[in-house]
Amino acid sequence: MNWVAIDFETANAKHSSACAMGIAIVADGKIARRASWLIRPRELHFNYYNTYIHGITAEDVKDKPQFNELWDDFRPFLEGKTVIAHNAGFDMSVLRHLLDEYGIPYPEVQYFCTRVLAKRVWPTLGSYRLNMISAHLGISLKHHDAEEDAVACAEIALRCCNEMGIKSLEKLATKFGITKGHLQAGGYCKPSIAKQKKT
Repeated sequence: MNWVAIDFETANAKHSSACAMGIAIVADGKIARRASWLIRPRELHFNYYNTYIHGITAEDVKDKPQFNELWDDFRPFLEGKTVIAHNAGFDMSVLRHLLDEYGIPYPEVQYFCTRVLAKRVWPTLGSYRLNMISAHLGISLKHHDAEEDAVACAEIALRCCNEMGIKSLEKLATKFGITKGHLQAGGYCKPSIAKQKKT
C-alpha cells in the first residue's frame, strides 16, 4: 500500500489561488511522511469566507514562494505516483489550474478519491465530508489545515483497504467499478464510477 495524499486550500473562488498544500506519504501501509507549504497566490486576494474556513490570510503568505517556485519540491511527490484526495475533483482541479497558470507541463499522475471510495466501503454513513468520516473512524483532525487533511485522507484510504481486506487502491477501486483518474502531458481524464446495482 503506497500512495500520496494531497490537500489544497485556496485564497478565493479561483482554483489557481492555492495558499497551502499538504501531503501525506503512505509507504508499505503506513504514513511515512507528512509535510505542508504555504503558497503565495499570484493574485494576493483573499476572500473573507475562505480565510474564515482555513484561517490563512494574505499577511501569512505575502512573503512565501509562489507555486512555480515550489514546483520542483512538489513534483517528486506526485510524478509517476498514485495520488489520493478527499473530493479529488476539487484538489486535482486546483493542481491543473496552478500548472496552467504558470505554464508548467502536467506530470504523469493517476488518482483516486477517498470520498468516493468511502461511500462504497461504508454505504450507510450520513455524511462523507472529511471531518465526518474522520470522526466516525476515530481519526484526529484539525479540519482545513492542509497537512492535517492530507493525513486524514491517507488514513481513510488505509482504513478502506483494511475494511475490505484488500492491499491496494487499484484492486479496491476495481471491486467497486471505479476507474482511476489520470493527469498526463497534454491533458487529463476524470475517474469514472459504475452505477451501483439496486438490491
